[in-house]
Amino acid sequence: MNFSEAAADESALEVLRCIEDKLFETGALVSATGDSESDVSLRFETMFVGGEELPVLVIAVTSAVRGVENRLSCDELRNDVLARYANLLSDLPDDVREVLLDCRGPVVTVNGVRHGGS
Repeated sequence: MNFSEAAADESALEVLRCIEDKLFETGALVSATGDSESDVSLRFETMFVGGEELPVLVIAVTSAVRGVENRLSCDELRNDVLARYANLLSDLPDDVREVLLDCRGPVVTVNGVRHGGS
């Protein structure tokens, strides 16, 4: 199985949806952004990191609030997502999990722009 197949696997997408739901339910997204109307989407994609195209887990934050990128607590958001992801990895089929374990990140984007030294 390659990265694209693993990233599109329904079990992997379900894990990401569960994490997104928890970020909303617990208020972690609002705490990290300071914006009660912000949104988040988690996905696996390839991205240039250190001049090399690599598979990454992306935390894509969207917000209409001006300056939210200056208030965003990237470390808090990354740590929350990583902890939840680690807890749900065992829910993935072995072949999917093996491929996705090689992902870098998570990388945070705000309104499509990479943010916070990720």
